[in-house]
Amino acid sequence: MRNHLSMRSGNPALNKNTFKNISTNSSNVMTIDGTVNKTIISLLILIGTSIYTFNSEITSLIFPGLIGGFIFALITIFKKEWAPYIVPIYAVLEGLALGGISLFFNKMYPGIAQQAIFLTFGIFGALLFA
Repeated sequence: MRNHLSMRSGNPALNKNTFKNISTNSSNVMTIDGTVNKTIISLLILIGTSIYTFNSEITSLIFPGLIGGFIFALITIFKKEWAPYIVPIYAVLEGLALGGISLFFNKMYPGIAQQAIFLTFGIFGALLFA
């Protein structure tokens, strides 16, 4: 049997106080179905904004997307109760950044963005399905 201290995470959002003071009534129980559904919704938001950025060829949104995404990630780490409202904003910002980065590299190496996208989402989808 493992000691709970040997299973520590390096993730700053998961510290020893993360799961303190959590009530377990049936209205706020975390389920696998709920997690998968929220992940799919966030992924669709990210894909939509990255397709928009890629097709409209707006590379100037890379840095606002990266910096804004970083700021919202930090907010989520320190204010976990805001996560339901921040995650869609984070997905939009990261989609802007990823679409711009994909466009940048696709101009240098034509076709590389499509290969990376299909492989990344293929692997993610297979893991999510599993």
